[in-house]
Amino acid sequence: MLTKRRLATALACLVASSALVAPVSALAQTVVIGSEGAIPPLDPHRMTGTPGLRVIDAIYDPLVREDLSVVTDTAPALKGSLAESWTVSDDGLVYRFTLRSGVKFHDGTDFNAEAVQANFARIMDKASPLYDERAAGNMTFLTRWIAGTAAIDAQTFEIKVKEPFSGLLRLLSDRRSGIISPTAMAAHKGDAMGLNPVGTGPFRLEAFRQGQQLDLKRNDAYWGGAAAVDTLIFRPVTDPTAMAIAMQTGQVDIIPSASSQQIAQLSVDPSLQVQYPEPANQYFVRLNTKAQYTDNKLFRQALNYAVNRDNLAALLNGQVTPLGGPVPSGNELPGTTGSTYAYDPAKAKALLAEAGFSTGVTIKLMAPNSGPGFGQASEVIALLQQDLGEVGITLEPQFLEFATLVSTEGPGYKDDVQGSFNGWTTGADSAYWLERMFAGDQQPPRGVNRGWFTNAEADRLFTEARGESDEARRLDLYRQAAERIADDSPWIFLYQDRLPRVLSARVGGVLPARSVFIDYPRIQVK
Repeated sequence: MLTKRRLATALACLVASSALVAPVSALAQTVVIGSEGAIPPLDPHRMTGTPGLRVIDAIYDPLVREDLSVVTDTAPALKGSLAESWTVSDDGLVYRFTLRSGVKFHDGTDFNAEAVQANFARIMDKASPLYDERAAGNMTFLTRWIAGTAAIDAQTFEIKVKEPFSGLLRLLSDRRSGIISPTAMAAHKGDAMGLNPVGTGPFRLEAFRQGQQLDLKRNDAYWGGAAAVDTLIFRPVTDPTAMAIAMQTGQVDIIPSASSQQIAQLSVDPSLQVQYPEPANQYFVRLNTKAQYTDNKLFRQALNYAVNRDNLAALLNGQVTPLGGPVPSGNELPGTTGSTYAYDPAKAKALLAEAGFSTGVTIKLMAPNSGPGFGQASEVIALLQQDLGEVGITLEPQFLEFATLVSTEGPGYKDDVQGSFNGWTTGADSAYWLERMFAGDQQPPRGVNRGWFTNAEADRLFTEARGESDEARRLDLYRQAAERIADDSPWIFLYQDRLPRVLSARVGGVLPARSVFIDYPRIQVK
């Protein structure tokens, strides 16, 4: 229930952040999408964070894209985007893409293999006048595998990888791999590129009022066919209650990722639709495997048995699914390996005794005090304190603003902290995501294995899986690696957010495909 003070604050935030003038229902071919965070500069190669990725998805096309026109049990299948088709050499080292012809960027520049080559030069070739160091650093998740690229002819582009890597195509579908107009890259260097986005996507930039809203207009010449609506507006409303009010009053058409509180408030409104796309994601406590106590495998396993994940799901109003292992639902691995750990405080105590920790232990964890997906982070931490306290472990949290948390843990944990509460969505649909999170060679500064975890057998399986061309065998190798990781417990595996979205009844054409993204050309106004 809202207090008068909270309601007044929410209304003030709504008016201040939205600059509202009229309900969107008055604009028949306009759809307004609420953004839970500020809209950043729209440079795909520099982009981080889901709010920004959702916007660039409407402006840019990658070579390969997820097929969001079909609802699946696992990760969405891949389909051609700017690349119509592709072949892979017998040795797995050469990917050759046949590009679409007749495609133009929003500024009229022709799309061809030279344009694709210019994009890779920006993130790989330090001698290129287009090279951008910040973009290059952000794209290492892709470029670390690439030995070289070449424009073979106008409609043929080639990528050579350093070693056979079966996950390349899914990485190319990442929204950060969107192709930018080479004319725009030459004209707008550094930070300016993000304020002057030019892609080939279904919508083009109309107006960007930072801190207020972003207006995109339909690209009538879109190669995939013109979108059904004329205008997309992305409107930041960072206060969750204000966002819910905006939805109820018709100021926003879509909340792309709603919190449990918002769902509780909005699900009873017959004029609104709630979808549960349930894309792959995971919320967890990443553990510092170098720190005292959490450097012990038995201690880490005990932490996992000590947590009552059903209570967490109840706290979050059933908007999350308990997850006791490293593979989220919606990952391309078939079936589930997510039920490894269940609530068993007696077993937790036995493991602690076996590890030699029969007396009280205090651990320190960092946690966000806000941010997308963390509206109830303090309450989650309180339940973790309660569960761990029952097995003799005292949890001391340090709450930080989300961006501060990310920058603090980014270089890897220092020895004086046992880990942090966090979550991950981007790329979690891929089996290769396990490698990004847990491989020994993905420790900082090369990657995001910030807890310094290493498991030699899992690393061996990762290496074998990357070079495996047989799909069933590749996935089985990743499954085996997941089992090794679960046993080693580098995280306290907590839950998977169902990531519900809320749609106005006037909006159609949006399917609950397993993705945080929406197929923008399919959006319709009823």
